Amino acid sequence: MKLAITHTLLYDYSSDVWLEPHYLYLHPKQGPYLKVEKYSLQILPSPDFISKNIDSADNIQHIVFFNKSTRQLSIKAESEIEVTEFNPYSFIYHPFESSRLPIKYANDLNDSLQSYLNRKGVTTLVDQTARQLAASVNWDTSSFLSELNKFIHSFTYEIREEGDAYSPEKTLLERRGSCRDYSVLFMAMCRALGIASKFVSGYYFSDPNQPQYLHAWVNVYLPGGGWRGYDPTQNCLVSGRHIPLATSAMPALVSPIHGAFRGNAQSVFQATVSVRKI
Repeated sequence: MKLAITHTLLYDYSSDVWLEPHYLYLHPKQGPYLKVEKYSLQILPSPDFISKNIDSADNIQHIVFFNKSTRQLSIKAESEIEVTEFNPYSFIYHPFESSRLPIKYANDLNDSLQSYLNRKGVTTLVDQTARQLAASVNWDTSSFLSELNKFIHSFTYEIREEGDAYSPEKTLLERRGSCRDYSVLFMAMCRALGIASKFVSGYYFSDPNQPQYLHAWVNVYLPGGGWRGYDPTQNCLVSGRHIPLATSAMPALVSPIHGAFRGNAQSVFQATVSVRKI
């Protein structure tokens, strides 16, 4: 399936500002089931310099430098990609004991996954809820992940274009949140049971007639299966309709855009996303 993606971000400022360097994560992340055929980035005002990097988590990162004042920042990223749907269940746990919770990774693998096992946000309530869900499916790893997807999907969904993700406990207590809140809670409950997990920022292609937004989901590391994606917002496994932009152990590091400005101004932000078949 070939898709065309247009992602536009616009900041309007109430008076002239000086833009500090801005970090962009807007380039689709290529992988075995995703090929990037075209990509372009249009920025106004015109930057003085753009640095294209691979960051510490192997994401494509653009750092944009400005040396002029402005009352508006406009960014448009356009891509054409080819994605292949696949069976997310097509793997065998190895070692087989990993099919039961809690997961215990081999020593070297455990060391390499430490940033994805950090228990920050795993409060007593989050830990106990994760264990109750695991016990309800007899501590089976795959069943727990599916049940966790379904459990969080039952919350009240809300759209928030800006702002940090809620803490896992806040989302759990209030039973509401955005896709990034759901993902942060999913990660915390996985980590409570020893499952390495990371945040994914990107797009989800379903009904092109519905409004489209930046999306978030979670990758978990399963021995024998590698990184596998789970989306509690859609209550599904990633199987070829999710387009990742960036992944990180820390969600705040892979916002599609982050930067700052100097000046006494108020800003208004707008974002639009279009994903369509070609």
